[in-house]
Amino acid sequence: MPRKACGDALRGIPVFFGGCAVSEELDRLWALRALDEEAAAIDARVRQLPALRAQCEERVRIERAALDQLRARIAQTQKSRRAIEKDIESLAGEERKFQSQLPAIKKNEEYTALLHEIATVRQKRSDLETEVLMSMEAEESAAHDLPKLEKAAAQAERDGTERLARYAAAESADREQLTALHAGRGGHVEALPPATRSRYERVYGSREGRAVVGVVKGACGGCFRALPPQTLQEARRRDRVLSCEGCGRLVVWAPDPV
Repeated sequence: MPRKACGDALRGIPVFFGGCAVSEELDRLWALRALDEEAAAIDARVRQLPALRAQCEERVRIERAALDQLRARIAQTQKSRRAIEKDIESLAGEERKFQSQLPAIKKNEEYTALLHEIATVRQKRSDLETEVLMSMEAEESAAHDLPKLEKAAAQAERDGTERLARYAAAESADREQLTALHAGRGGHVEALPPATRSRYERVYGSREGRAVVGVVKGACGGCFRALPPQTLQEARRRDRVLSCEGCGRLVVWAPDPV
């Protein structure tokens, strides 16, 4: 039956063909399929947002951690160096004390022993002075890296703030669009015959919002299971609502372009 004749039947003009109502029902299901597919795509984007936010926050955390670790290392190196410098001062004082004792010593053995003590103190002080030099080199190297890490952390925070703002705006727009899609879906669902509406809602709830699919290369557009030849013929006739034996989705042959 031509599509125009179905339209005449809906306007009250007598048309003696039982498939018209079914064709209109299938067209409504096809319209629901488009709304549900669009809603599913948007919903998938929304579900990805927490992971994207987490990635963004993780990058900021890593950059901050690297900066904090470098600052902590610099602070610890400076603290250790100051402690060593105090030990050097203490050894220098000990050496001066030993030096002041030398003129008062009369015995060669005691003089030699004191000179040995002075040499030992000098060696310890020299070793500690070497440690101070190495510590200062480490501080200088870390201080050279500090601006780069500070810049990287600041950039990560700026990027993170911008991305989080974009994610928030995208989520708001997507949720508004979902609300509009669900409103349009509701009108189509209410217009379905009760039996078809019940079938649709049942599959919709069990198949993550994808209750209606088309025929794709002789197979169900949902699970891609090949459809029996008889089912394909019935689908082409568009004279009743069909279900896939594999996934249970409602299978509709795409309507001809108007």
